[in-house]
Amino acid sequence: MLLTEEEFKSTFPKDGFVNVTQSAQNFNEKEFDEYVRNNLVEALGKMHIGYVYDAKDGTYRHVTFITEVKNIHYIVVLDLKNKKIAGHFVLDLNKEYGL
Repeated sequence: MLLTEEEFKSTFPKDGFVNVTQSAQNFNEKEFDEYVRNNLVEALGKMHIGYVYDAKDGTYRHVTFITEVKNIHYIVVLDLKNKKIAGHFVLDLNKEYGL
């Protein structure tokens, strides 16, 4: 499910995130891979996981994919409390920060 900007930003905890790229445990790998395959945005080209961030309060995980389009990231949001995929968001840093 494509998240709106408001829905995406609602997954940001007030205490921030911690980078767990090197230590994150798999999150139902089969379900995750299937979700990504079924929700690819073709215009972004090939992607690979660049970073994984967990909310310090343990509520959400943001899996950030690096895309072929400069400064645009595909982010899959995992709901860690309910153990489900909350959705995805295409973060355009060019638009967000005027890059």
